[in-house]
Amino acid sequence: MLRGTGRAVQNHGMKGIRASARGFTIVELMIVVGIIGILASIAIPGYQRITARSHRTEMQSIMSKFRLYFKNLHDSQGSFSTSETLAAGAASAVNPTPTPPPGTAGPWVTNASGWINVPFTPEGAIRMRYWYTMGTADADGRVHDITLQACGSFPGYGPNTQSCTGSMNGNFLYTEVLHGNGTSDVVEIPDF
Repeated sequence: MLRGTGRAVQNHGMKGIRASARGFTIVELMIVVGIIGILASIAIPGYQRITARSHRTEMQSIMSKFRLYFKNLHDSQGSFSTSETLAAGAASAVNPTPTPPPGTAGPWVTNASGWINVPFTPEGAIRMRYWYTMGTADADGRVHDITLQACGSFPGYGPNTQSCTGSMNGNFLYTEVLHGNGTSDVVEIPDF
């Protein structure tokens, strides 16, 4: 009621503003937030798997080049251990260097121990760390086994608790023992 008039007056202007300014209720907002949370819980692990597979693809490409190089070397020299590689039982340097840790991009070091005569140089940002170990010499003094290894750290695969070499840890370890006859034994932790 307005003072002094004795009659009730409706304010039609306020009614129009109130109807057009109506927002979402808290229940509607909570439903939307819940749907976004469900979609994120499905999408984020899928994205992490795709990222891990891309890092693993890097490893497969580089390891296939190592395999080809060492197999050709064994076929032509009769041993993995030659004047171009390391002595029996010796291990190469980790390449790229373990600092920064696996999972972080680093440049390939062409003059690292054991890598000087490798005819190819992986290009770009290398996220995994690679090294090899010569097998023991047989009775004929030749090395017919070599262990190729790679260590990585994939987002979403847990903490870096897998011991790779020395003090370097990751959450992925690839080990391949290449035999002189061309066969190999592969172990991946975790298994893809």
